[in-house]
Amino acid sequence: MDKGLNSEASKWFASLGYDNADLHTPMDSYINTWWSYIRQEDNPFYWLEEPDTQNPAKKNKIKVRSCTPASMICDDMAGLIYNETASISLDEVEDGTTVDWLEQWLDVTMWHDRAPLAIGRMCSTGTAAWALHVSGFTETGKSSALKVCPMRYDARSIIPLSWEADDCIDCAFLADVYIRGNKCTQIEVHQRGDDGNYQIYCGFFDDTGKQFVPAGYLDSNTSVNTKQPYPTFSLIRLAFDNPYWDYSPMGVALFHDAIDALKTVDLAFNNMGDDLIMGRKLLVLPESMLSKDEYGNAQVPMLTGKRFFVAVKSNTYDEKARVFEYNPSLRTEENRQALSTALQMLGKRIGFGIKAYALDDQGGITTAKQVAADNSEMMRAVRRHEHIIKPAIQSLITAACGIYRELGTTPLVDIAGQVNVVLGDSIMQDDDSLRERDRADVAAGLLEPWKYMVRWQGYTEEEAREAQGALDDAALSVPIEA
Repeated sequence: MDKGLNSEASKWFASLGYDNADLHTPMDSYINTWWSYIRQEDNPFYWLEEPDTQNPAKKNKIKVRSCTPASMICDDMAGLIYNETASISLDEVEDGTTVDWLEQWLDVTMWHDRAPLAIGRMCSTGTAAWALHVSGFTETGKSSALKVCPMRYDARSIIPLSWEADDCIDCAFLADVYIRGNKCTQIEVHQRGDDGNYQIYCGFFDDTGKQFVPAGYLDSNTSVNTKQPYPTFSLIRLAFDNPYWDYSPMGVALFHDAIDALKTVDLAFNNMGDDLIMGRKLLVLPESMLSKDEYGNAQVPMLTGKRFFVAVKSNTYDEKARVFEYNPSLRTEENRQALSTALQMLGKRIGFGIKAYALDDQGGITTAKQVAADNSEMMRAVRRHEHIIKPAIQSLITAACGIYRELGTTPLVDIAGQVNVVLGDSIMQDDDSLRERDRADVAAGLLEPWKYMVRWQGYTEEEAREAQGALDDAALSVPIEA
């Protein structure tokens, strides 16, 4: 991070009442390490230096092959936590305008599409956030052009400013933006004011770190008063304890305690690639059998096949000379077992269990019933993380509605405590399992028969209710034997 930027940002933070704040946190080194296993650019594990055989003074960088296990597990966890079954609605809110607003806001902001991206960054860097960016407002009165957009940030761009335990009260967020083609750094500070309402300050810094005010923007010491007490940002973290910074609102990466497991997976994967290269077929043949070029050099059958041929020196044709193949072992089974064992350990260390990534001859778990049965450990882990993320989403949507209610022209009601977030089943059951379960519920009297008919027999609700009524009437007409 540029020292000039940090110095100027620290001065600005001080003017807002944060005398000792800057752009660095005790988590920086850990966050950078975790991110290096995602991008693999500046990670020494993935880049080896070997002396050049032609020039020993020169070093060649060799990239270790990777199946990108860090990205894989983070993407998988994000998909398990937030997927296509997720829904957000309002409980006991009868105001149609507010209900319509929520549906439109979720659609316009592409919330359901982008939420997994934020959760994925949370898994990668330990912490992510949604912060509400407000535009189109007026300093006096209400604006019909008001826009409130949830911006996504990961731990590299989150600076907690005030917190109690793991409850963050004030926070700053960094982003690289372009204004009229010029790149600059934008820092937004979300601060709870003395009146209990949240204020949003926005500062801009050029490539030298100097603060400036772009044309059409508020001065950095002028805030957007949201006029409502709900936090205008939400931090999300995994349900892990942070052993690196006690009592902070920052979290740890999904694989923070599984770095060695990540390395082992890629070592096994890299070894498999080495064996595939070193195990290429070689055809050994006498040089006397090959044609020669104008310089007397033996010519292999095809230029692109040079790697597959070895010519043995011979001045005259030898009748005993022969052609033979060299076929090294690919050690397929040994490599598969090594990679599978490494993946099992990785799955165990991140809370997925040993069966989540294990390789087998059948290609792994094939049915949804097996997935649900064999991954109970995974599902318990997912549920723990969901319990933290749900309140964060509820709080942010409550704040967005509050801003529109106070600064916009659309008449909305207070939805505090009424936002219902359903993240749904992370692993869908197969149809046979669901049908079997519903049939048992009908027999036990837990499910209306007409609902079963709609779900599994192609009836409309009207047809199913009519059919059930006819069956009930028929049952009542049968005399009861003494």
